[in-house]
Amino acid sequence: MVLQPRLPSSSSSGEYSNDNATKKYLSPAAASTLISSFDEDDEKMIGELDSTVASSAPSSPKGSVSTASSSSSPGDLSAALQQRLAAVATTAYYEKHEDPYADVRERMEALSLRDKLRFAYHNTAATDSDNQDDKIAAMMMEPGKACGPHQDITVFAAITTYLGYIVLIVTGHIRDVCANIFRKGRYFRSAQKKKQQQINNSVGNYPSDDFTKYSPLLKSWENFYTRRLYHRIQDCFNRPIASRPCAIISVLERVSFDGNKTMSILGKLSNLRNASRQLSYENGEHYDETSDGRVVRKCLNLGSYNYLGFADDWDITCREGVTQSLINLPSSVGSSRLEYGTTSLHRSVERIVASFVGKEDAVVLNMGFNTNATIIPTLMTSGGDLIVSDELNHTSIVNGARASGAAIRTFRHNDSADLELTLREAIVYGQPRTRRPWNRILVVVEGIYSMEGEYCDLRNIVSVSKKYGAYVYLDEAHSIGAMGPSGRGCCEYTGVDPSEVDVLMGTFTKSFGGMGGYVAADKRVIDMLRKECAGSAYHNSLSPVVCQQIISSFQVIMGQDGTNIGKRKLNALRDNSNYFRMRLTDMGLHVLGHFDSPIMPVMLYNPTKIAAFSRECLKRGLAVVVVGFPAVPILMSRARFCISAGHTRDELDRALEELDEIADLLKLRYARSTFG
Repeated sequence: MVLQPRLPSSSSSGEYSNDNATKKYLSPAAASTLISSFDEDDEKMIGELDSTVASSAPSSPKGSVSTASSSSSPGDLSAALQQRLAAVATTAYYEKHEDPYADVRERMEALSLRDKLRFAYHNTAATDSDNQDDKIAAMMMEPGKACGPHQDITVFAAITTYLGYIVLIVTGHIRDVCANIFRKGRYFRSAQKKKQQQINNSVGNYPSDDFTKYSPLLKSWENFYTRRLYHRIQDCFNRPIASRPCAIISVLERVSFDGNKTMSILGKLSNLRNASRQLSYENGEHYDETSDGRVVRKCLNLGSYNYLGFADDWDITCREGVTQSLINLPSSVGSSRLEYGTTSLHRSVERIVASFVGKEDAVVLNMGFNTNATIIPTLMTSGGDLIVSDELNHTSIVNGARASGAAIRTFRHNDSADLELTLREAIVYGQPRTRRPWNRILVVVEGIYSMEGEYCDLRNIVSVSKKYGAYVYLDEAHSIGAMGPSGRGCCEYTGVDPSEVDVLMGTFTKSFGGMGGYVAADKRVIDMLRKECAGSAYHNSLSPVVCQQIISSFQVIMGQDGTNIGKRKLNALRDNSNYFRMRLTDMGLHVLGHFDSPIMPVMLYNPTKIAAFSRECLKRGLAVVVVGFPAVPILMSRARFCISAGHTRDELDRALEELDEIADLLKLRYARSTFG
């Protein structure tokens, strides 16, 4: 499945009039992504910049694997030089147009270049060179700062984390024993409770309580974990909002009347009968109300996948096209693609996607998770196929691989050397018992790993896979629209020709402000998927309204709307992400991932710090995402920040000031001290 890519040409002609009449419809965060009209010199310079970075470095030769210690090829050095020239041109452009990061621009670009050379091109020549200009990347890394995406947990943090879980588990079991002895407890259905429930419940009794006839519906450990660990901190998860997921969001206040067993929306302030509590809400710094009077907390959004900020300026970027689509087409076609579910907009989306990512054809599905969960079983079967998956791949990939029935092997995260050993062993030993050769081998990786903030070592992954005749499946859910000079994802960023990646998958839920997913590949592969993939043949078709949202966002990103908003969004996302990561690292926090990635996991480790961190942030008007077991390994609890092009530097600085205070309060500076 080899195809020469057909990348569309950049069309950013035309000017965008950013007058006051237009600005009044924008939030401050949205307005920050736009600039006043630029002159001919600026247009010429941006055109030169586009031509410099549009074609990334050539891919690694087939059958070869580059390593950090190996000497770089001329292509690698050319790519590094292109990146440096692009940085210089960008710096000059920002200096002329009031760059918000002018005071830290040089350091940010140096850190970005350092990570790209090390982790995308595996080129240490620049940082080891005697050339003073080439040493900037190394010089900008202050002593004592972490140099890589992986940081080990300290012994103290590991011990206290295990101890925290032990205390929680032991305490939970003690409470369960006491509930059985005294016949009273939050989760114990006593005879009195059953009688009251029978009165309130039309069903009457609960025959499933009789374990002589019914086996337990829930697994004991999962039930125990939910009751005694998760419910203690469930106020930190599933927080509903009453606004767009833009830079500033309205988080609905929730309360619990049963010790966090269940959560309820507070609603209007009058629902609080305690006058002092009502007063405390009204006097709160971040207090606000919705149009119907519900209590909300205004928060800076540091957790949504609104990478390019379309939620902030949707009214001027996508609104007209999306609303116009409702004139001729309904909000739902009520059918699958193979029946009556294909409209002109569906085909338009597929053509744009295929052209954008450099593939012959594409198919779109109505759910991002189901894209992996249904495409992988269609590509691979139980009849002698092998899936080789990165150990940190997303759950949708794991579910799809398991549903396929194919044999599954994993390799160490982002480790091309371990991938080569896995492939070599699979080829030598063949299928279990019969030792016959595998029919097909599919290597599955992600562009940006959502819980790690790292981009894929795609150049080496592709080289190893092609060396051993394996197909490559790249999940670009978080990287498409967010990486690369023109937003074309991990292939563009790492300099890998899209023709070397057999199947490109992505979603529209992040950078494009829509929903659903896509798969792009050779036309014969896509034709087969349209007919045989359950996500296309049986699931309801993607809404035409969402299709138009995707089309409009693509036009903005590609400059086909006649403005430079897309270019500005890509630059803003990169700058905001790199600045936030740099400042978090300066605080002494354990920050995972690479520069130029919009995802920044900050390690918390201890389970008690999950809730403490989330609640302290909410108290200060910061909406953050915290992650614990089982979503991540038991020792690896973390907070995950997702930065957007809609954020301003002032907003990020305010968040960083609050996070600096929280880091001291919760002892999170593990990069500086064993004890945090």
